Amino acid sequence: MSSGMDNNQSNSFWNKLRSTLKPGHSAVAGTEMVRPRLAPCDLSGLQMDSTQLLRRAPRSIDLQAAGKLMSGKRILITGAGGTIGSELVRQAASFNPSRLVLVDNAEFNLYQIDMEMRELGLDVPVEAYLVDVCRRNHLTRLFENTRPEIVLHAAAFKHVPIVEQNQSPAALTNVLGAKNVFDAAIEFKSEAVVFISTDKAVNPTSFMGATKRIAELYAQALDVAQTDTRFVTVRFGNVLGSTGSVAPLFERQIAAGGPITVTHPDISRYFMTTREAVQLVLQAASLDHGQRGVVTHDGRIFVLDMGEPIRIVELARRMIEAHGLKPDEDIKIEFTGLRPGEKLFEEIFLDTEKLIKTGADGVLLASPTMIDLPLLNPRFADVISYAQNCDEEKLAEAVHHLVPEFRASVASKQETAPRTAAE
Repeated sequence: MSSGMDNNQSNSFWNKLRSTLKPGHSAVAGTEMVRPRLAPCDLSGLQMDSTQLLRRAPRSIDLQAAGKLMSGKRILITGAGGTIGSELVRQAASFNPSRLVLVDNAEFNLYQIDMEMRELGLDVPVEAYLVDVCRRNHLTRLFENTRPEIVLHAAAFKHVPIVEQNQSPAALTNVLGAKNVFDAAIEFKSEAVVFISTDKAVNPTSFMGATKRIAELYAQALDVAQTDTRFVTVRFGNVLGSTGSVAPLFERQIAAGGPITVTHPDISRYFMTTREAVQLVLQAASLDHGQRGVVTHDGRIFVLDMGEPIRIVELARRMIEAHGLKPDEDIKIEFTGLRPGEKLFEEIFLDTEKLIKTGADGVLLASPTMIDLPLLNPRFADVISYAQNCDEEKLAEAVHHLVPEFRASVASKQETAPRTAAE
C-alpha cells in the first residue's frame, strides 16, 4: 500500500512542520522533542549564560594539583552518565589518565558519555561498564579487572520528591551502593576515593539528604580506620542546568508561555555551574598533593563556597527577563506549596562544625561529628537490611538512629490551590 508521498516529499513535509514548532516541542500534543544532551557547562541548552543568572562571574580555579593527582592514573567514575558524573569524565580525561573507566546503570546515559569521549579521539583508553553499584559481586569483579587508583563516586538517587516516594530503593543505591564502592576501593587498594555529597545532608529534612549523610558517615569512618585508601567527601548545592533542576524546568515553562511554578515565595538555594562544581571537587580532592598536611585520615569533609543563596522566584524572574519578557505580565509565576522533604533554605555545614580555610579559593574544611566503624557497622547493616526487605517503618527508625538530626519536612501533602507572584 502506497503512503502517497515519496521520500523527498516526506522529508520536505517534516522539515516544514518542524519549522512551525516552538523549540523543544513536537508535532504530537503533550510530547517533547528529544534533543541531544549538551555538556552541562552549556546549561543543557538554556539560552542564557551562568553570569546572567547567578549575577557573578565563574571562579578561576587552579587545577595543577588535580593534574598531579590524576595524570597517568587509572580512574573509575560511578554515575558517569549523570550531570556531575559526565563532567567529572570530561575533566578527568583532560589530565591524561592512563585509563578511564565509566560506570553507570543507565544504558543511554552511559552510551552518550562513552560516545562523546570516543568522538574526541583521545589517546586515553575509555571503557564503559553497565554496572549497578548495589550489585556487590559485579562491582567487585569490575574493580578486580580494572584496579582503579582514583575512584570518583557520583552515583546516587538525588531527586528529593522521587526519593521521598521510593525510600527503600533510594537507601539501597545511596547507602548500600556507596558501601560497595568504598569497600571495593579498599579491597583493591585504590589510592583515593572522592565521594560527591550534598548540602541536603546537613540537618536533613529529606530522606535523600539523610541517606547521603549516612554514606558520609561511612566514608569518614573508613578514612579513620585505615591508611591505605584516602576518603575525601565534598558537599555542594544545586547545579545550574542539571537534570531535574529548576532552570531547565523554567526554560520549558517559558517556551510554553508559562506559568512558571515555584514551590514557595521564600525558598532559596545555593547554585553553581557544573564546571565550577566539578573543578572545585577535583581541587579539594587534590589539596594534599599541593599542600601537605591539609588533608589527613581524620574524616574531614570539604565544603564548597557557593556564594550567596538565590531565591528561586528571583531566578525565575531573571530567566523570564533574559528572554526579553516581563515577569507577571508576559509569563506568570505561580506558587504551588513546598513538597515533602523540601526545605525553605539549605545549609552547607552544621552549627557545631568548625570551618577551616584550606588556602584554596572556594574550598573549606568542615569537621562534622563521626561514628567509629565498629559502632557504625551494626546500624549501617540495619538500614541496608530494612531497605532490602522494603520495611520502610523500620528503615525510617534505623535512619533516625544514625542521623538523629533528620527531621521530616512539615510540607503538607495535601493539594493547595496555586497562588501567583502578583497576589
